[in-house]
Amino acid sequence: MIKISKYTKLGFLVIACLTILIWGINYLKGIDLLKKSSSYYVIYEKIDGLLESSTVTINGFQVGQVSEIGFLGDYSGRLLVTLSLEGDYKIAKGSTAKIVSSDIMGTKSIKLEIVHSGEYYQPEDTIPGATESDLKEQVSMQVLPLKKKAEELIASLDSALTVVTYVFNERTRDNLSQSFENINRTVANIESASAELKKIMGEGKINSIITNIDSISTTIEQNSGQITNIIKNLSSLSDSLSKLNISPVFAEISSSIAGLNTIIQKLNTTESSAGLLINDPVLYHNLNNLAGSLDLLLKDVRNNPKRYVHFSAFNIGKDVYITSKPGAQEGKDQVIYKVHLISSPAKLSTESVFFKGLGPIEEMKVSETFNYMAGKTSEFEAISKLLDTARISFPDASIVAFRNGKKIKLEKAIKKLTN
Repeated sequence: MIKISKYTKLGFLVIACLTILIWGINYLKGIDLLKKSSSYYVIYEKIDGLLESSTVTINGFQVGQVSEIGFLGDYSGRLLVTLSLEGDYKIAKGSTAKIVSSDIMGTKSIKLEIVHSGEYYQPEDTIPGATESDLKEQVSMQVLPLKKKAEELIASLDSALTVVTYVFNERTRDNLSQSFENINRTVANIESASAELKKIMGEGKINSIITNIDSISTTIEQNSGQITNIIKNLSSLSDSLSKLNISPVFAEISSSIAGLNTIIQKLNTTESSAGLLINDPVLYHNLNNLAGSLDLLLKDVRNNPKRYVHFSAFNIGKDVYITSKPGAQEGKDQVIYKVHLISSPAKLSTESVFFKGLGPIEEMKVSETFNYMAGKTSEFEAISKLLDTARISFPDASIVAFRNGKKIKLEKAIKKLTN
């Protein structure tokens, strides 16, 4: 009998323990070294959290697992995944190894999408890979149309608020307030009239009026004989008139009518001055054009009085016309004029169509109000022309003055300019 030394026994024990340890570790990873398996390779651009020992399934049944993950040797950043399939299961060509989420927690696994082509991959072959969109990407794809619609809705609301802010300016609000006051006064007058009518009916005045009418009819009935005599007298008077010779009177009337006809005929011809005045179309069109030219002249005088009347300083209500002195002051204390267009509690777009034709628009926020201004010049005549243009779209537009970046009173700026 061969005697085995204790060191040999210890060596066998260590080898057995290492064998069991290696087998156990691989078994915990899902690799059974005692079973036959075949390996296939898949190349992915990204693996989205796929791990070694992740399951490989076909139609939901586990047929293997991921045995190894590593980068390709071409330094492209692509990943090479090794699949270990149990048994001698063959994969048909055209099949795809797709990375999918196996649960709601985002655990990744590989799903083999088998295509029955009749030809099969050999072990160690490379299978085409694919990646399923994750939950975040799917949610993003669903939310993206809603985001676009929300942005369009916000843009529409911004335009609507701009229009409402422009329409319901201070003048419109004052007009609405006056309209409601007039309606209230009208309703009060109707209530007063109905109260007076009710009072009259309550006091019996209508009954008194009916009684008076009845009394009048009774009086007429009582004096019917006298009324009959009056009618007889009128009949006698008409008989007397019929006996009178009124033929000369009618002859005079006929002569007068003939004279009027002659005058009308002359008016209908162009032989007289009056006829020319009435019947000459050229004269009518000339007078009409003259009236139109006078109307245009009056409008131009009203809109551009500086073309016809020149003053160094002339104040009529809100409008101030200034003929600025040559060589106006420049530098630190120079006065800058701007046109204040509108104040709004909501922020408006300076690219809005309402500001078209007014040049660059400046936005200034004071407290919680947004103020929008156009123009920036030291020439009062230039800012006055811009004001006339701005009042076409903004009737409440006005000129404001700034010195050293601070707003000053317009009267003070004009006084400084005239001095």
